[in-house]
Amino acid sequence: MKQIAKILTLSAVALTLGACSTGLDRSRSLGNPQVSGHVLAQQVCSICHGDVGNSVNGNSVNPTFPNLAGQQAVYLEAEMQEFHEHTRKDDAAQAFMWGIARDFTPEQIKQLAEFYSHQTPLPNPAAAKADPAMVAAGQKIFNEGNLEKAVPPCMACHGSNAEGNGPIPRLAGQHADYLYKQLMVFNNDAEREAEHEKNPSMHEDIERAHGVAMEGIAHGLSDEQKHEVALYLQSLK
Repeated sequence: MKQIAKILTLSAVALTLGACSTGLDRSRSLGNPQVSGHVLAQQVCSICHGDVGNSVNGNSVNPTFPNLAGQQAVYLEAEMQEFHEHTRKDDAAQAFMWGIARDFTPEQIKQLAEFYSHQTPLPNPAAAKADPAMVAAGQKIFNEGNLEKAVPPCMACHGSNAEGNGPIPRLAGQHADYLYKQLMVFNNDAEREAEHEKNPSMHEDIERAHGVAMEGIAHGLSDEQKHEVALYLQSLK
């Protein structure tokens, strides 16, 4: 919790201290459309999405925050647009990204996406600590799916090495903790939609509205299987 509080404090500083920078190439101003996405990546985003290898390359040391290095630019652009519009509503999005992205211009979003898509992903240090049996089980699900629950192979969309493609995100090397939490978000959205179908008058509060393709998949995996898949993806390079 202390680490989260520290990061939130640093983010608040980034939101308010833009005037302390004397040049656009070092500015932390999130409300200045003249500051490029590349500068924002280095001066602001690196607070959370850095520190493995060096602080600005998108390889995050903290599993709360996803690795962005090598991520598909189209996917990143779409997600940042959702943060900007407050349409991605999971708790982490609201806590960490709504305020950061609220004043991003379309050009800044595009530049941020391009910056991170060209960074080199590094092996996830946490992979060495994972249970090999769970990693192997996750690999089987990734490659073969879970036919009993009509879950297709993950590789069918995300690629044989989880490299992603366009709007489909790269998952290789991502933090297992982050992946598991997102799978739970999709799972909970599936349950909310099922309840809404039974009771249309009930408020349907979907957290990741553009994640419909993942809802049935996540719901078809047990919590243990979600964890296994996440650990396998974390092990990929």
